[in-house]
Order: sequence, then structure tokens, then C-alpha cells
Amino acid sequence: MSTSRAAELLQKAATYTIKALEFFGDARIVTAVILLTAFTITLLARLTPMHWGVYLNEFDPYYEYYLSEQLLQHGNGNYFSGVAWWYHWWLENPKPRDTLFWSPEGRDLRGSSQPGPAFFGAGIYSLLNALGFQVSLYDVHAFFVPIAASFAVFTAYLLGKELKDNRIGVLSAVLIALSWAYMYRTNLGAKHEAIAIPFMLLGFYLFLKAYKKNSILLSVLAGLSLGIVVLSWGAYLYPWNLLALVTLYWLFFHPGDTALEKTYLVTNIIITVFVATTPRFGPTTAFLSLTGFLPLATTLIAILLLTGLRVPSQLHLRQNKKIIALFIVALLALFIAGTYIGIFRGIAGRILAVVMPLAREAGVTTVAEHQVPTWNQVFDDFQTSILFALFAGYIYFTRSSEDFTNAFTSLFIFTAAYFSASIVRLLLLLSPAVAVTASLGLMEILDRLADAGTTLERRRIKGSQTNYRLVILLVAIILVLVFSPSILASKIPLNSHQPPLILTSSVPVVRYNYEYMDWMSALNWISENVPRDATIATWWDYGYWISVNTGRKTTCDNATIDTKQIQKIATAFMSDEATALQIFRELNVTYVVIFEPLQSLQLSNGIQVWFTMMHPALGGDMAKSPQMLKWIGRDPKDYIYGYNNGTFAYIQQGSYTIYMILPANTPQALNATLYKMIYARNIKQQVFIFDSFLQMFGGGLQGYHGPTYNIPQLEHFELVYVSEPNGWVKIFKVKG
Repeated sequence: MSTSRAAELLQKAATYTIKALEFFGDARIVTAVILLTAFTITLLARLTPMHWGVYLNEFDPYYEYYLSEQLLQHGNGNYFSGVAWWYHWWLENPKPRDTLFWSPEGRDLRGSSQPGPAFFGAGIYSLLNALGFQVSLYDVHAFFVPIAASFAVFTAYLLGKELKDNRIGVLSAVLIALSWAYMYRTNLGAKHEAIAIPFMLLGFYLFLKAYKKNSILLSVLAGLSLGIVVLSWGAYLYPWNLLALVTLYWLFFHPGDTALEKTYLVTNIIITVFVATTPRFGPTTAFLSLTGFLPLATTLIAILLLTGLRVPSQLHLRQNKKIIALFIVALLALFIAGTYIGIFRGIAGRILAVVMPLAREAGVTTVAEHQVPTWNQVFDDFQTSILFALFAGYIYFTRSSEDFTNAFTSLFIFTAAYFSASIVRLLLLLSPAVAVTASLGLMEILDRLADAGTTLERRRIKGSQTNYRLVILLVAIILVLVFSPSILASKIPLNSHQPPLILTSSVPVVRYNYEYMDWMSALNWISENVPRDATIATWWDYGYWISVNTGRKTTCDNATIDTKQIQKIATAFMSDEATALQIFRELNVTYVVIFEPLQSLQLSNGIQVWFTMMHPALGGDMAKSPQMLKWIGRDPKDYIYGYNNGTFAYIQQGSYTIYMILPANTPQALNATLYKMIYARNIKQQVFIFDSFLQMFGGGLQGYHGPTYNIPQLEHFELVYVSEPNGWVKIFKVKG
């Protein structure tokens, strides 16, 4: 090969290399690569529980799966007929009830459930099968959740970019991809939040875009996106009211902004139509409830300002503000008065606990996911990003009356932080807010540092040895290091592959060798041995598992929609057998299921003693019994040893102290039906740590500090099954 030919080839290679570098160095290509990488990582992390098999996780997804089954069944296999069946509810009277849940009265499935999970699950299943893919409805429900949730990467990017620029969008996408608070509830087999969060962010993006472009089409799309949130998530009240709050706040300062008034009206009308036509909510929630007060008030004000009935232009802006404020106060007073006398719908207990954390009824405080989160929980989930988010909220609030996106940003993070601080479950809601606003906070500081460095360099005194750019660079590096735990300290690598709770009998473990399969064995036994028409009494935590997996009726479940029936079950469990038998017969109960992960110690003489360990991961019915007592207004100190002063029972084993939760030595506790069931002797569990006969061994069990007594045996309930391999689930048959 000649020298000239070789030179020509080298020149071409260099040219193509430069073009390739220019191509891959293009901001759009870099952005696309980062987004696709973030999407892939977050999707794969959500799919890691497949290691244990394909299962639905937690509890609610089982009910959502059942709703999809019912939609297809009532549509005779036709998806659109099933959707029509759902909305035909409005024409049916009396409303049909499914006695598989909340037996004997049953549950109005369509009137008490969000249709979104069923619509999406059954729809995708029908589409895939029509295309020739033979998939099960169960698998669709398991896989749809992680796939849908992962699309929040793209919608977070769009929202972040719209609020400021491409940098914010990319960083927002990375943060939401690595958010454990978001992933924990949206992994393989999880529930409907996976649908809601991406569409909520998309709705916010479209709303802001529609306002800037004064576009009716984008307003319609924003309304449709948030309408899907209405169908899918009980917390739809948050985005619905947030848009109303932001709009009302802005119109208070800018009552002549017709672009926003039009955008909000179109968007909110569509959202309200979704609310009004959904059987679970209906027109009452849309127009005659305190939860819909703010959207309605903002709508009326927007109409007032748009239709020429606005405050005369010659009046001063301050007078406009006074009139708007007086209108809101008058409307609020009307709604409060109407709610008090029963015209308007009141606020449900869970929602009231979010808005007013001190106003918590027993039914709310007894649910673990409704507890108030600690600062440690918040910081553990978000690391330092929560600080940057709150900083951004403050900075943007100082400029909120001048720029609409600033108003949206500040109210987004502050309201999300407030509501998530009320109920631990709503940390999920805080995740997208932190992802976006923390990105804004970090870039706000970095931009200010860059501006400061440039200014200082210009003003640097001639001959000065100080390199201001280097100082600014060091500060920026420190700042990024402070922010980095939000990405590098994510709990996803450690916890994303947790097995489904039904496989571990609700014990949250990472390393697992199928040693806690008690609920699986119990459900299998029920399916094979309990009559199809039987009614099973259990505490509400396990209702969905039993009803959906075995097809047997239960008296209460995770929906907690019937307070009186829950109180009946609590009364039966915490009362003597005669009272329990009377209540169970009233509810046509033939079987009772209890769950308690008893632990054991082996004594030096070879005897194995069993006890209930006080541990947050072992939350069986013994640990839940104080909550049962609160449901029915009884004092746990009469039932739980040491409850009144915190001196719980414990046993000292060398340098280890094991604390226990045991029945108190009182007539109420020793005769409580639940405690008799938990400590019913069986082939696996013969001796309990409180048994009186253990006193024969040298004056008592060495190291044990707790009560001693004998719990009477059951008279009206027969133990028919003890679960494998640990005996944690016990099934009793009601005698007679």
C-alpha cells in the first residue's frame, strides 16, 4: 500500500472518529443514554424478586388481581364489556355485594374500589392474548407494576426539564430511579401506585406546558393524565388539590392571568368528570365534599374572572385580593356548615389524619402504614437530598409571586413534605417531589457558585495570589460529595431482592432459604380441606390472602371499610370464649385463623420452650392485640404484661437480652380467646415460657423475668391445623 493511500485512510478514520465523538457528545444523545440507563437499572432492580418466583407482593395486589378477574368474568371474557359492567353500577339497584369479602354482608366491589388496576391489568392481558401471547392474568399483574413504575424516569425528566432545564430533568430521572421509598411499593407484584406516580408527573408537566403555550390540547392531555391517577390511586386527592392550590395562589397575585384560568378550567373539568363518574367517588365527592372544596372554589373563581364578572378594573389589586379571599372564606364556611349538618360528605379518617395529624381515630392509629414517620425514616429513605429539596422549596417560594413555575415548585415540595410527615405510607408521595426539587436545589447552589466565581475573578485585585475559581471548584466538589449519598447510599442494592411477604410469612428478610413458608402451607391446607361455603374469621391483615388465594369467605380484610365488623372481631378475640362464640355464630363463622411467629429456646435439659418475641419484624397477632384493644376501647395494660410501665417480660441469655410480649396475669388476659389460640398446645409447641410447672426446675427458668401461669385450654374451638414448618399459623374449627 502506498504512503499516500495509507495517509488517506488515516485521514478518513480520523474524520469518522471525530464525527462519532461529536455525535455521542451531543447533549441529546448523552441525555438519551442516561435516561435509558436509569430506566434499565430501575426496571431490573424492581424485577429482582423474580429470584423467588413470580408472586404478588404484600396484600392489596391480591385484591386488585381479583377485581381484574371479576371484570373479565362479568364481561364474558370481553374487556370492553367488562369495563361497561363496571360503570353499569350506576344503573343497578340494589348494589350487588360480593360475600367473599366482609361476610356475611359482603362488599360492593365497584362502589368501594379504584377501577384503574383492573382496567389496566385486564386490558393488557386481553391485548397480549389477542396478539397471540399466552400469558396469565396473574403474571400480567405482577409484571405490569415494575414496568409502569419505571416510566417515572421519563416523566420526572420531562417535569424537571420544564421547571428549569435539561440538567434538572436528567438528575431528577436518576434520583427517582434510585428512590427506595418509591421502589419499595412498586416492585414486582406490588400495587397500583405504580400506575399513578408516572401519570401524576406527566400531568404536572403537561399542565405547566399548557399554561406556557396557552394550549387547550395540552390542557386536555393534562386532565386525562390526572384522570388516570383518579382511577388508580386513592391519593388522587393530592394532585387534584395541588393544582387548585397553586392556581389559586397565583391568581391571588395575578387575577388577570387568563391563560392560567383557561388551562386550569379545562384540566380540572376533565379531572372532575373522572371523579364524578367513578362509582367509588361519584358526584358527591366531586362537588359536595370537603376534599373537593379547593378545586371547586378555584374553578368558580377562574370562571368569575374569565366571564367578565371579574372585579372592575378600576379597583385596586389589593381590593381584588380581599374579594377573592372573602369568597374563599365564605365558600369554606358553607362547606363546613353543610358537612356538619350532613348535606356534604365529610372527610374519611385516613384523609383527616393526613390533613390534621392530631385528629386520628383508632382505626387509623392501629394501622402500621398510617403511623407518623420519624425523621430517621425520612432521612434513611432520601439521605441528604431531602435537605436540598427543602432548600429549593424555600428559595423558590421567595420568588413564587413572580413566576408560576416557582410557585408550583415550592408548593409541590412543601405540601408533599407535610402530608408524608403525617403518614409513613405517603413517603411514596414525597419521592417524586424530592427527586425534582432536590435537583433544583443542587443546581441552584452550583449556579450561584459559578456566578460568584466569575464575579470574584473579575474583581480580583491585581497581584493577588488567590485563585477564586479553584476555591469555588473545591466548594462545588464538597457540595456534590454532600449530595452524593442520595445516589450512592440508596438501599436498592441491599433490599430490592427481598422475597414476597407471602413467601416469608410477612417477615422482611433478604437472605432466605424458604424457612418461613407457614402462610403458603396454611393457604394450601385451607384450599384442600375447608368447605367452599365456609366463612373464616381472622384479623383483617390476612383477609385478602385467604379470600383471593383460597376462595373462602372472610369477615374482614385490609380494606378496613367496616369499622363495626372489625370491632366485632376484635371483641371476639379479646373476650372469653362464650362471647367469641356468640359473635362468630352471628357472622356464620365456621373456622378461625390466627398468626403468631412463636420463637423457642432449648433448655439444658432438652426441653424446648416457646414464647412471643418482641421484635418489629415478627408482628403476629400477639403484637397486634394492643391495637385490637384500642379498636374496642379497652386498656392494653389489663392484657399485656408490663404494658402500663414498659417493664415487659424478658430472658437473659448470657450477654443477650430477649424481650417478650406475653399475656398479663389477669382474668381478662388469661381468658382472652386469642391468647388461648396463640398458646394452644400442639405437636410442635408443647411448653411455653410462662408455664407454671417450669418452676419445678430450680425455682424457675434461669434468666427469665416475667409472669408465671397456666392458660386454660380451649373448649369451643378445635385446633385442626398447625402450619409447616414453624407452626406460626393455626386454624381452628368452631365446635357445634
